[in-house]
Amino acid sequence: MRTIVVKLHRTADFSGTMTSMRTWLDQRRCEPSRFTYDQSPGWFVISVDFPDDDDAEAFGKHFRGSEKAVRLDMTSKATWWRLMAEEIRTEADDFASTSAKGTMLFAAQTLERMAKDLERRLDGNEARIRKSLPTEL
Repeated sequence: MRTIVVKLHRTADFSGTMTSMRTWLDQRRCEPSRFTYDQSPGWFVISVDFPDDDDAEAFGKHFRGSEKAVRLDMTSKATWWRLMAEEIRTEADDFASTSAKGTMLFAAQTLERMAKDLERRLDGNEARIRKSLPTEL
């Protein structure tokens, strides 16, 4: 399985691009195993998982996508979640209300868990990619 990531600037025609992608996939009778998008400051990030390497390569070329961006973007997201968790814990230390402090600490714990889960999924994807690569004899 290969994941192709397409980054669109916020000023791009997001709806038109999504329609073009769906049309491209339908014309080739290509069914991705996962199709998601995320928003980051200034960007739309579209991720498409393909079970077939040829489909992934063709899609990446047509829509100027990249495989390398997946790990970098997702690792950055996990790092950001951890930084936010630390900031929330620091703020929670100053709360007088036990209830409010507990809520803040729960939010920080949730962000930490999200980062850990994301990194675990990324590591699992890398292991699957390594298994699918041909080995030299």
